[in-house]
Amino acid sequence: MQVVLETDEAWSLMSVIASHVIDNSGISQDGKAKIRRWRSDRGLGTVEMDDLAPAFNQALGTYLDDRRTRMIRRRGRYVSTRDLKGTQR
Repeated sequence: MQVVLETDEAWSLMSVIASHVIDNSGISQDGKAKIRRWRSDRGLGTVEMDDLAPAFNQALGTYLDDRRTRMIRRRGRYVSTRDLKGTQR
């Protein structure tokens, strides 16, 4: 599976995540203010957000690749990549 977010979609998701952290975490008011400032610095159409969107997509893709199970052929049979964790490939 491949997921690629457009800049406006990445901005929307980043805003939701930042809001969730602000509303539901036990961080100080100073910490909340820093998150709000970070979020406002990365508004839609800013250079910072244009730089963040590809990094967001790369991190999301890496996470999905790490979580996905694949079947590979080994010595005439197919083995799950989960079974190969910790062994020499």
